[in-house]
Amino acid sequence: MKKLLFLAFCLALIAIVSAAIAQNFISSQSYSINIDTDNDMKGFSSFSEQSSYSSGYQQSSLNLSANNLSQPHILRINTSGTQLKGEIILNGKVVKRLNSNKVEVNLSPLLSVGEHKVEILGRYVPESSGISIEFSGPSTNVIQQTSGNGILNYVLDVSVY
Repeated sequence: MKKLLFLAFCLALIAIVSAAIAQNFISSQSYSINIDTDNDMKGFSSFSEQSSYSSGYQQSSLNLSANNLSQPHILRINTSGTQLKGEIILNGKVVKRLNSNKVEVNLSPLLSVGEHKVEILGRYVPESSGISIEFSGPSTNVIQQTSGNGILNYVLDVSVY
């Protein structure tokens, strides 16, 4: 009897873990875009993204050439809603407060060769509004759009080489 109960417990545990893994796989997507507008590698950028729609968390990775940092790399955040409150954080330091439904910041002067973490945290009203995040610069144009939960939790990992 104890062996039967133990076997049933193990099967139930396997089913729960499998369902959790499947749900995580279904609610996340990942893709890559490579952009090369120059014939040499100096203007090469690459982008990948992972999203978890159930939690409102989104993460992207972007590789930028240091040769292009003399030109603007603009981060734009727009919401169709009436209000957006939050902040843009670069490497743990707040670089811009979000207090309107449209925000723009040039990240070029803040970036250098190495790894950088850009976090965009906030809330937008009404919750059903759409929100878009755009990062554009030489050889680079990334647009991320979401809607429906009123929470903005976006991380952009930028590698400058």
